[in-house]
Amino acid sequence: MDVKKPMLDALENLVDDDFKKFNWHLWNGVETGIDPIPRAKLQKADRSDVVDCVVDKYSDEAGKITVQALRKINQNHCAEILESKLQEVQRSEPEDRRNASVSVEDQPIQSDWKRPHSITQSSQEFRTTVLRDKKDEVYIPKDKTQRKRLALLITNIRFKHSEYNRAGAERDEDNMEWLLTALGYSVEKYRDLTGQEISARVRNFAARPEHKDSDSTFVVLMSHGNIIQNKDAILGVNYHQNPNDVFFVDDIFSHLNSEKCHALNDKPKVILIQACRGGHTGAVEIQSDSIVHREKDFVCFKSCLPDTSAWRNISNGSYFICYILEVFCKRAHVDDIMELFRKVTSSMEKDKRLSAYGKLMPCIDRTSLPKKLYLFPGL
Repeated sequence: MDVKKPMLDALENLVDDDFKKFNWHLWNGVETGIDPIPRAKLQKADRSDVVDCVVDKYSDEAGKITVQALRKINQNHCAEILESKLQEVQRSEPEDRRNASVSVEDQPIQSDWKRPHSITQSSQEFRTTVLRDKKDEVYIPKDKTQRKRLALLITNIRFKHSEYNRAGAERDEDNMEWLLTALGYSVEKYRDLTGQEISARVRNFAARPEHKDSDSTFVVLMSHGNIIQNKDAILGVNYHQNPNDVFFVDDIFSHLNSEKCHALNDKPKVILIQACRGGHTGAVEIQSDSIVHREKDFVCFKSCLPDTSAWRNISNGSYFICYILEVFCKRAHVDDIMELFRKVTSSMEKDKRLSAYGKLMPCIDRTSLPKKLYLFPGL
């Protein structure tokens, strides 16, 4: 997408003081998670030089980051004009080029993967079309100005016995908090809990009154895991000293179901689990109106199949979480959540690095979504 011309037009409308403020935000980072441009590159740059720097640094995200920086300096009208011009440029591109720019299924992430600079925003036009044409098939989101979306994020990194510490899990925690925040959720975050503490946090989260004003929720658990008593178990930080220190994944559904959490009735509840489910590799050689559903509107996406191990890179974090970010940032603006999960699965299935570990395939589990869930990032 050729965005340089509208970007340059926007910067040429800034007086010198505003142009200096604009550059200040670029070298300090427009927002959390967006790498800044080194100050030395901008110090003596004119407006066209700055445009080149932004495009070189942020590639396809350059236009959106410019819009964000303009809003940071209260140039909202200028930002709106640029945003409109960028949409016109995108619409003028050939359809195959537009689709190719967001295709992720055939592009496994590389070893030097970095979190995307931003998440692609949904257009108001797309949201209106989906809600108009599929109103009986999709969950209707609440208005952004009125809703209170909550997410629960629990990450076990350091264990009682240090040899079981989960190196790289800090990146998973940071990445998931960034993604959930970008999707409009206030994140309740905890680290290094026992099984009993995990249970208490989930139970307390289910009781939060803000759920009444929400339209969906996420619960993300990341730790060591295993199959215990034929059930998925999340291991508490004392597990290797106390084998009873576990939290059973099934209990999430018990705490958040229609019976225990009325505020989330008929609202989608997305559960993400990054944990092993056994010790094997994933490769083998073969030849009434007052009556409601006790459990409904759940989808649970797990990092691996039953009886198999999940894998984590000590530099980038878990492959599962990296792929979730990659796919959500590029496709959540147009795909529903089940399609997003399918794309994550497809991409991981094609990743040759994971074959070296003995294959790794995530899976969707215990799902009861009668409608499609669109996240509409930015709206």
